[in-house]
Amino acid sequence: MDRIRILMVMPPVGPLGSGEAGGVETFLMNLAPILAGRGHRVGIVAPEGSLVPPGAAVYQVEGNASPSATRADRAARYHALTGGVLENMWEQALGLEREYDAITGVSYDWLPYYLTPFFRTPVGHWITIGSAIDEVDRIIEKRWRSGGLTLALHTSAQCRTFSFLRDEPLTGGRIHLLYGGVDTRVFEYRAEPENRLCWAARISPEKGLEDAVAVARALRMPLDVCGKIQDEGYWNAVMGGVHGAEIVYHGFLGPAQLRQRYGGARAMLMTPKWTEAFGNTAIESLACGTPVVAYDQGGPAEIVEHGTSGMLAAQGDIAGLIAGVKAAFQLDRKAARARAEQFSFERMADRFEAWMASIAPKG
Repeated sequence: MDRIRILMVMPPVGPLGSGEAGGVETFLMNLAPILAGRGHRVGIVAPEGSLVPPGAAVYQVEGNASPSATRADRAARYHALTGGVLENMWEQALGLEREYDAITGVSYDWLPYYLTPFFRTPVGHWITIGSAIDEVDRIIEKRWRSGGLTLALHTSAQCRTFSFLRDEPLTGGRIHLLYGGVDTRVFEYRAEPENRLCWAARISPEKGLEDAVAVARALRMPLDVCGKIQDEGYWNAVMGGVHGAEIVYHGFLGPAQLRQRYGGARAMLMTPKWTEAFGNTAIESLACGTPVVAYDQGGPAEIVEHGTSGMLAAQGDIAGLIAGVKAAFQLDRKAARARAEQFSFERMADRFEAWMASIAPKG
């Protein structure tokens, strides 16, 4: 494949490495060195204070962070900010476009889609969450119907959250499914776990931590909670309803520490209240041999093989989760590991590389 000069523009919610953008940061930190190792030039426009992945150039941009779309009201309106990091990052991208063959916008915000036709360098947009804000969906749909937009998403379930994409072909068209990836060398298999449960995610209402607490309380098992607290009020409310459950909070952890928590659990709980686009924690847990017990929707429902690598329960069905955890204890942890090995960062890089090649100028 020809070498491509690729510029990625981060979400505006926080620096690369802060954890504010969740799994997106994990993907970028791992994709950048793989792509660079294949001979591509990789640049990342990111908020000031970002980490620099090996092999990538990071353009640090000042400005006020934007609120996360994951916690926005569907009827929220877009407000442009003079000095906002989103606006400043896309101004930076505009100034750099002649140095790159393709630009990847990695945010669910109104402005990048509006600006797309004004770039001379082709821009593809990687949407990493499901439909969340009507006004953003409207500009994406407008650009999509004009024929000047190519999109990458994680899963078919994520695609279906956007009404105008539901009937679009997911192969051979303008939609590219990237799925996600895991470093199976870092997240090592562990055959003998402890008698514990684990839950890992951004701590915010849409992630449904209270459901995992309810399961741990019913089973009288300790629950390891890992993740950045994005909503202090929500966290305090959940902790106020523990009622005797043993909850151990470990904070926002790096891969090596997460591996210990995942591998030490008999089951990983995933309890989102919304449609997860993919589910990094599912793949990372499976790589450690830990079965995943999740709600049967979104990305986790496409990752977890019910009765083999984990168990699925109906959305909001706490009793179903409890039964699923008990059943997961009987599953072969090697089957969980085998499932994770189908999702490597190298395979994700293959899909991303093919997407970039499809939009970059030929020759």
